[in-house]
Amino acid sequence: VMAYTQLITEITTLGVLTKSIERARIGHGYLFTGADRETLDRAAVAFAKAVNCTQATHASEPLPSPVAEYCDHCTTCEQISADHHGDVQWIRPESKSRLITLPQIRQLMETLHLKANDARTKVWMIADADRMNQQSANAFLKTLEEPPENSLMILLSTQPDRLLETIQSRCLRLNFPGDSSSTMKTEHQSWLEVFAQQLAVKDSGMLDRYKALDTLMEKLAEARHQIEDGLKDRFLGDLPNDVEPKIREKRDTELKAAIGGQSRRRRTDGFNALEWWLRDAWLLSLQAETSTLTFPALAPATHALATRTDAGKLLDNIRLIEKLQRVLHSNVQETLALEVHLLKLNL
Repeated sequence: VMAYTQLITEITTLGVLTKSIERARIGHGYLFTGADRETLDRAAVAFAKAVNCTQATHASEPLPSPVAEYCDHCTTCEQISADHHGDVQWIRPESKSRLITLPQIRQLMETLHLKANDARTKVWMIADADRMNQQSANAFLKTLEEPPENSLMILLSTQPDRLLETIQSRCLRLNFPGDSSSTMKTEHQSWLEVFAQQLAVKDSGMLDRYKALDTLMEKLAEARHQIEDGLKDRFLGDLPNDVEPKIREKRDTELKAAIGGQSRRRRTDGFNALEWWLRDAWLLSLQAETSTLTFPALAPATHALATRTDAGKLLDNIRLIEKLQRVLHSNVQETLALEVHLLKLNL
């Protein structure tokens, strides 16, 4: 039933986009929501290609690609894939406070009103749009109210309820399903298994908790290195040695912002996995079946924690990690915040 419901949701979502393109009735603002950030990113990039591809013909027959018809091989599609198209750009949280700031929104407003270089539609994709602060959100709202012609703004958010209601109401909201549980098992089960065993030790003391903290910090550092390696070539690989210093400086700034944004998203995914493991322990404390667990492979460590800690304290643990997530959205020292909250876990 769940798979069928997800399929129907996906068909409905993609159908709205394909019909918009076919009928040349593309809106100015879209809000893509869902549990999986990579799905949202891919959908936004595909939509940007679909409205700008120079080879595809938007006929009325069924379209073969996930969002709309595009060749994926023309210069425009390749530039969008490589994030090198001047008329298709991203905004991501990049300030010290991990917010989308007013200067970023002002840059969006200025460039949207300029004539496109070679695109039919200028596209701005705003990742983690819920990270706009009050000033930037209000400024962005003005752009939504009076959008320039041939412009498209795609907001991506896994927490859309944090957006201003006035922004939500002016965007066409489309939800993209995604199996976040399978992603967690693939990316997070190995380190979480070590982490769980360290915290599930009977009468775990301060040393065990600091071992668990080290495991978590190592995972975060590993993820950041992977992100850096993956993005360096994308942002700097095509720069000639004699490139102007201003251009190199701009690329370096964009690279740091992209690394920071993706690192924070990967960190959030890791803590979401930790919450789901704590949820498993809570369910076992309520005598739930093992088949209901998100991480059945971790059942021994999960059961050990569940049998010695009551359901109320286990539920408090989940709330504590949720609070930690909110704290990390502010301008705090990461290691200190992790240490403080891990020491408060009920084990």
